[in-house]
Amino acid sequence: MNISVQGLSKTFGLSPALHGVDLEIATGELLGLLGPSGSGKTTLLRIMAGLEAPGGGRILFGDEDTATMSVQERRVGFVFQSYALFRHMSVADNVAYGLRVRPAKTRPASADIDRRVKELLELVQLGEMGKRYPAQLSGGQRQRVALARALAVEPRVLLLDEPFGALDAQVRKDLRRWLREIHDRTGHTTVFVTHDQDEALELSDRVAVLNRGGVEQAGAPDDIYDRPATPFVFGFIGESNAIDASVSGGRLRLCGQDLAPAPPDCPAGEARMFFRPQHARLSDDARALPGVIRARRRVGPVCRAEIELSGSGRIVEIDAAESASVRPGRRAGVWIDRFTVFAGGPRFEAGMGGA
Repeated sequence: MNISVQGLSKTFGLSPALHGVDLEIATGELLGLLGPSGSGKTTLLRIMAGLEAPGGGRILFGDEDTATMSVQERRVGFVFQSYALFRHMSVADNVAYGLRVRPAKTRPASADIDRRVKELLELVQLGEMGKRYPAQLSGGQRQRVALARALAVEPRVLLLDEPFGALDAQVRKDLRRWLREIHDRTGHTTVFVTHDQDEALELSDRVAVLNRGGVEQAGAPDDIYDRPATPFVFGFIGESNAIDASVSGGRLRLCGQDLAPAPPDCPAGEARMFFRPQHARLSDDARALPGVIRARRRVGPVCRAEIELSGSGRIVEIDAAESASVRPGRRAGVWIDRFTVFAGGPRFEAGMGGA
């Protein structure tokens, strides 16, 4: 089932939650909606599910306009962050609930429901836990039950709202891998909301980055990370440094220093330069940006140096070798191998050249 979001808008009181959202989701695709709190991602998901009405625009499921469809007619499986399981029901009864409350003419026979529940519990690796109750399960197991319940109704579309948000880091990591495997086996068109960048980049076929109710960029995880389309996306995805720069006489200037040529069509004026910590290094080259090491710290498997650039007071972070020479107070040069510049509307990539 492909989904087409066209010019979607939504306002709560005087606060716009979505404005002019356009988004295409292919059949069988796993799309991550990523953005900060208040960006509109959960509102978009709830409108897809029919739990909220749009203020304008429309959503198509295939060729059908969902505006005329009830929640039940949309055949959406929805998984909440809070699991929303019935505490007084067993695991098996929770999974079967959506099938047993169907009208008599569309309700499967009891034997078929039991068989479907058994298959789904095996699929989510809870085959021996059908008689347990939610309180007897871990958080990760409850989320698996919630997903099995959503799949039981044979949805055309699967929607997940922060599905792993209430779980600890290691459980989240394990369930991410598991959810990807489930998706590949079932082939449902799936949309999930998250504020976790690693989660979105690891799980998704494509990622849509939302900001202030609009889509800043939608694309494959590699495109989102390696080729951010806007300053917001570059600053939001992954770790980055952002520095004020300028374009003058066809050259990019930073901290009073000529850094690199600008494209011929790049307008003169203020610019914003971004680079990842792993795309810069300490250098003794006379052309390197001068600075002073202010701190050294470990970030996972790498050492990170915080350097205050001379003439700007701006502190940037770069990956640095684990060495006694990387010590606070020492003068150091920064060489940037790869950076992205946003100058007005245009965007261009460059580097400081060989060193």
